[in-house]
Amino acid sequence: MKAIVLLSVSLSYPTAMEPLVNIYSVTQFGAIANDQKDDSDAFQDALSTLQDGDTLIVPDGHYLLCNTISLLNKKDVSIIGIGKPELSKCAPFSGEYLFYVKYTDGLWVNNLTFNGLNNGDIEPVWGEQGLYLASTANSYIVNSHFRYFGDAALRLTTSADEEMYAVTSNNITVMQNTFENCGQVTTTQATAGTQLGGSKNILFKGNNFNGCTLKLSSRTEVSNAKILNNTFQNINGTAVELSYYSDVLFEKNKVKNVNGFLINVYPNTRAEKNVKWGDIRINDNVFDGSEQGIRLQSFVNTANSVDPIRNISITNNMFQNIKFDNVNESKYRSIIRTLTQNNELSFSNVTIKNNQYRLEDRTTFISIDPKTKKIDIEENHPL
Repeated sequence: MKAIVLLSVSLSYPTAMEPLVNIYSVTQFGAIANDQKDDSDAFQDALSTLQDGDTLIVPDGHYLLCNTISLLNKKDVSIIGIGKPELSKCAPFSGEYLFYVKYTDGLWVNNLTFNGLNNGDIEPVWGEQGLYLASTANSYIVNSHFRYFGDAALRLTTSADEEMYAVTSNNITVMQNTFENCGQVTTTQATAGTQLGGSKNILFKGNNFNGCTLKLSSRTEVSNAKILNNTFQNINGTAVELSYYSDVLFEKNKVKNVNGFLINVYPNTRAEKNVKWGDIRINDNVFDGSEQGIRLQSFVNTANSVDPIRNISITNNMFQNIKFDNVNESKYRSIIRTLTQNNELSFSNVTIKNNQYRLEDRTTFISIDPKTKKIDIEENHPL
């Protein structure tokens, strides 16, 4: 992994052929672990000192931050924790985000714990947020722990300063992290009045979402999201939300003990234009325990589209313990369900094959709305 190799190389003497880069520790700027005093000025001084290619080390210990810290317009910067360093918001905290990053290229964040102030899984506190990456490219968030944020523990999106319908967040890898007791991990640009994309070419791999929803949302066309080998569990709501994302692969994940939908796919009603989307693949996952199943909504009643949403594939999955305890109407008690509010259009090219399922009382496996066309349903079997 690059971050680990970078650390070992950076701590050795450069050869004549290597560019000279700087390695700093936050302790050089006055940060003192475990003293219960505000370290935000020291962290900000350290971040402001970094030049392209530099590395900032955060040693083991607990650091209290009372103000937002930021990193802007840098290239190939690495921020690496040694041991088990924790960055925690103090109460009260001045600002919205714990760490604000904007217009970077090649950022690595490795082995850090970010602590907020609220359990957003139980009760959302909008605006109480963790790490924000705005219009970054080639970013890696790895081996880190995010917990107790009332809103977004991690927000990966296009900066609110960009022109309308821009998508300038690109090539992001989120791997081997834990997100715990937070409102969401999201690509939504939530600033009022904006019509922007989320993040294109984004990978979530090997993460643990424990009491935290993953929400990939955009207000314009955006594509290529891979959600692979993650665990979603103990979530007081929907596990995964997809809104106006195309070319999505949701594969080899485990979803269990969810008090909402397994996956909810729907149009973004905050978008001010018609957005073309589709190509959603949900393959080889284990779904074990939720209030509801997979919900796929093609259109809202205000949509003015001439084409259906194309290419939905749900194959080789296992479903069990999908309860519908709080759902009384039989038309909503299906593990996989499509719907539309358009009078003429819904989905086209829907494939549901080779799945296994166990039904609870008064439930069905599949419910397809009458506007959906070109349907291939076969080889789905009860457990």
